[in-house]
Amino acid sequence: MLQSLVAALLFALISANVHAATFQVTRLDDPSPNGCLAGDCSLREAMAAAGANDPLGPTDVVVVPAGTILLTRGELTVVAQRLRVQGAGSNLTRVVQTEEFTNMFFTAAGGDLAVVGMRLDSFKGPVDGCYAGFQGVPVLVDDIIFEGGNLQVCGTTQVRRSEIRTSLYCNYGQTVVEDSAIRDLTVQGSGETTLTLRRVLIDGELDPANTNLAQVGLIRGQLVIEDSTITNSEIPMQGIGPSTLTLRRVHYIDNVGPIRTETDVLVTIEDSLFEDNTVRALYAAGGGDWTVSGSSFVNNRVDGNAGGAVVLEDDTTLRIRNSTFSGNSFTVAAAADGARGAAIGFRNGAGAQLILTHVTLVRPNTMPAGVVGTAIGGLGNGVALTLSNSIVQGSCGMNNGVLQNNTGNIESTGDTCGLDPEQNRINISNASLALGPLANNGGPTPTRLPGIGSFAIDRASTPQCLPTDQRRYARPGGVRCDVGAVEADADDTLFANGFES
Repeated sequence: MLQSLVAALLFALISANVHAATFQVTRLDDPSPNGCLAGDCSLREAMAAAGANDPLGPTDVVVVPAGTILLTRGELTVVAQRLRVQGAGSNLTRVVQTEEFTNMFFTAAGGDLAVVGMRLDSFKGPVDGCYAGFQGVPVLVDDIIFEGGNLQVCGTTQVRRSEIRTSLYCNYGQTVVEDSAIRDLTVQGSGETTLTLRRVLIDGELDPANTNLAQVGLIRGQLVIEDSTITNSEIPMQGIGPSTLTLRRVHYIDNVGPIRTETDVLVTIEDSLFEDNTVRALYAAGGGDWTVSGSSFVNNRVDGNAGGAVVLEDDTTLRIRNSTFSGNSFTVAAAADGARGAAIGFRNGAGAQLILTHVTLVRPNTMPAGVVGTAIGGLGNGVALTLSNSIVQGSCGMNNGVLQNNTGNIESTGDTCGLDPEQNRINISNASLALGPLANNGGPTPTRLPGIGSFAIDRASTPQCLPTDQRRYARPGGVRCDVGAVEADADDTLFANGFES
């Protein structure tokens, strides 16, 4: 009893001395350290003072003023306790390394780290999230501009309201980036590594001085991108170990390469828009498993022999549901060589599966001469195509035996897809199909709505009818489901908020 009382008194005495400290930086140069004194304290001296403070105390704060600080004496002190380095704002406070060193700010085990409100320039790894992360230390990056080097993060890291004009490397743990801009990124950790981006602009031209091709790479781990835009980039996905890619409500525009897998990556794409990409939108290969739903592919093209918007290869499975293809094509040179599948193409198949359900495919008004299959087409017999409740307003170009299961479809005009006439509608005129223009008809992506009296209304095969359309409106809108990606008479009341339960 007495020992417990003594221990409690000692803990109380120790706790009474635990306090947070604030260290105010008052000078912008980097002199030989001589203590953080009132009115005479450099950033280096403030970090050293914080490092000497009680490691059991609450968060210490280093306040950095507006202006440009030059670091000329190497790495700063490793701080053992929780630390917040607070600048005056990314447009006001600038910290510049004049020599290369690995870490600008970091804490040891037990010390949470926050770096807020500054521009970090000419650095190599300014916030060592890897060091902190392996020790289980959370890292917060808020209102920061990174310029001149690469940011490597690990552990539990949050990046908010920041601009990474270089490359972000996610090496380990769980990282979340929100309301920010990034030039390019790579996930290269373990199967448990997760990078989540929300409301992020990925722009390969964020740093105009960097002429290297911007990439979004997934080597090993999980990459989730939501409510974001990707532009001026390319995405090679090379999963070495367990890898997954998830895109939700992503705008993929003006990129010079497709979202591409070369190994067995699990890919899920929902409610996204792919437009004006010059080397396709999607490249599904390497044995991956893809599911695309609620998405639109508009005016993409490629200088290749198959797939103006999407190409499928190898033993890959590609499912496309409730999606719209409009205006996709080839370059003039590729078309003249007999390129196949202006919207969706395939080649080099070896057990590949292409499964299209409630898809609307519309060829462009003007197509370069020579294309074989202005909607769907490919080379070889290694792909098995299942086509259900879809509109092909264009032509198909593929070998016999590729199309296996088909029901509830419409081909307009002609009879090039090899559809079973007893299970599908063939050679329907464009006037009878009466598809409206590409427009905002509700939902997150543009669609082509069947007009009044359209032949697509109430003619889908009931067993293959999906419960909602591309806009997440309930099916059927009439007595039966409509063919194609959208229901002409759907009631959006139930699903107007985007939730299905």
